Amino acid sequence: MSELLEILDAIVVGAGWAGLTCARSLQAAGWNVRILEKSRGWGGRAARRRLSPEGMAEHGLPALAEGWPAIDALITLGRDRGLLELWRAEHWQWTEGQIQPRSLPPQWIAPAGLSGLARAYGEGIPVEVQQRASQVTWQGDRWQVQTDQGDCYAARHLGLFVPAPQAQELLPLDLQPASLGTACYDPCITVIACYGDRSLELPGSQMEGWTIAAAEPRDWRWLALDSSKRREPSETVVVLHSSAAWAEAHFEDSDLIQAGHSLLQSVEADLALSLEQPRSLQVHRWRYALPKITVAEPVLKLSDRGVCGGDWCRGTAMASNLPIGGSAFVAQAIASGEAGAQQLLMAD
Repeated sequence: MSELLEILDAIVVGAGWAGLTCARSLQAAGWNVRILEKSRGWGGRAARRRLSPEGMAEHGLPALAEGWPAIDALITLGRDRGLLELWRAEHWQWTEGQIQPRSLPPQWIAPAGLSGLARAYGEGIPVEVQQRASQVTWQGDRWQVQTDQGDCYAARHLGLFVPAPQAQELLPLDLQPASLGTACYDPCITVIACYGDRSLELPGSQMEGWTIAAAEPRDWRWLALDSSKRREPSETVVVLHSSAAWAEAHFEDSDLIQAGHSLLQSVEADLALSLEQPRSLQVHRWRYALPKITVAEPVLKLSDRGVCGGDWCRGTAMASNLPIGGSAFVAQAIASGEAGAQQLLMAD
């Protein structure tokens, strides 16, 4: 049996925008808080991949768009820290066999990656990465979180900010809110394709940077010249997001690289953009990419001293061509994290 560590005021599972927000508010109230994060990075969908021999690409959240108070505050933080700058790119949509201009609010990008903004947002909060929660239980007067790494954490309060299906796996049935099982996600497969010094100019575009969203059902849903977000890109890099239907059909493919090439070919056929023979290819599966059905509440109550939430809370109609974890979802996650913190503070 693993050794029980110190009893905290609160343990937060998940270092995405919801978990970071909850922990920030609790820590500001003087609580002893710790976050457990299963991956190596912060910020949930603000995910990036290292490229060989150098460089990086963001295969989830590509940028932050103005227009939500919570996002505007993040943008201000990023600008003040020198982490963000405007994305000098043209945005397009593909419809009826043609690409047409797409009107979007100003898009702010992080040349070094948005995960760095997440770290600035959660500055001072103890975050233990590569600690995957495997079980959450209520032990009379405290919560206990067991991890795959063999550690056991105890706290008087719990904030569980992970995708709803993962929360179901972690929680005992008697602690699961009735609406938890109604939330579900669309999957997505993302492709990072590197082209060395080859130029990928979009016909009709006047800027080096560009994005294209599919405005009608296709195998793909979004494509961007990711290298246009870097100050001194080492090579040309595109990031491609599949449609939910295509991801469902190929999610369990044994050869993901071949699946990635197939998706690039689908885009080529639609856009007449030469994407064949990339220098290298990375493919990533997002099982919980986009909230499909959300719950009406901003956060769910587990007990007097526990909450569960994330971007799957507070039902909102979303556009079908948003990139993975677009700003609307980040704003939703932040609202859920703040609601969770207030719920826990009132319960204390």
